[in-house]
Amino acid sequence: MANDQIMCLQGGDVLSQEKRKYIRREARFEVELGLPSGDIQLAGTRDVSDGGVFILLDPLQRPVIGEVVTVKLIENTQNAGEIFPSGDAVVVRQEDEGVGLAFIELDFDDGL
Repeated sequence: MANDQIMCLQGGDVLSQEKRKYIRREARFEVELGLPSGDIQLAGTRDVSDGGVFILLDPLQRPVIGEVVTVKLIENTQNAGEIFPSGDAVVVRQEDEGVGLAFIELDFDDGL
């Protein structure tokens, strides 16, 4: 088990085995979240990876699991020079704080 990554709570309690493809990093950015209804919400992020982002949202404002949204970094002096993969994402997880999004990679070489 030495090679397995374990996520721990404070105090050393094991939360779950980490099986993510991409490494997450804490990231406090402001983003525009485009909802399927066409509405745009301003929201913050908790963490980001090459594969997705966690968006902090009030429970009444959350898209549901499976919905496709757009996410775009709002550029400001605090995040100057940051690389953030803006674009389409699908809601894959809901938690008390918000929603987890997985970025969607579009391949336009498949015969358009």
